[in-house]
Amino acid sequence: MPRIFVAADIHKKNEIQKIQKNLITHLNLDNKFLKLVGPENFHFTLLFFGEVDNSTIDKIVAKISEIEFQSFEISYGVVGAFPNNNRAKVVWIGLDEKTKEAFNQLYHLVIAKLTDLNLNLEKDIEKEIIPHMTLFRTKVTLRLEFQGIESYLSISDKIDTVSVKKSITTPQGPIYENIISVSGK
Repeated sequence: MPRIFVAADIHKKNEIQKIQKNLITHLNLDNKFLKLVGPENFHFTLLFFGEVDNSTIDKIVAKISEIEFQSFEISYGVVGAFPNNNRAKVVWIGLDEKTKEAFNQLYHLVIAKLTDLNLNLEKDIEKEIIPHMTLFRTKVTLRLEFQGIESYLSISDKIDTVSVKKSITTPQGPIYENIISVSGK
């Protein structure tokens, strides 16, 4: 069964890739300990479902195809790590405070559209979301200090598309395929 998620797509993938490279250089990281996300895979995940059968995929696609939303400008504002900077396994770029609000509205619109499908979204509704785009994963746990990074982040972008994506696992890493994309106004 394919792994499915709903994502907000971005445009400035080359600029994000430059930030990714500058960050690796700034932090003096060795690429052999990193698994970089390719620019073709940059996106903001709105909702991750995991493995889903075809019948459920069809229902998700039908609901997402009904979504109407306003496109909005975003500004990148922070770099962080999961689970935290002292035990970094995933390094990400996030949004500034003003942009987070617009992103959260889009997130809640997606959740509201899907609630009647009985997909056990309760845990997603209650959690605080951190809008983020993964830049790379680490093969070892790292302790990272992000001070001084902000100067790399002065780019803006636009979210004007929401997509239902399928993740295909390969030995080289995941390949994401859009099942459906909906454009904002």
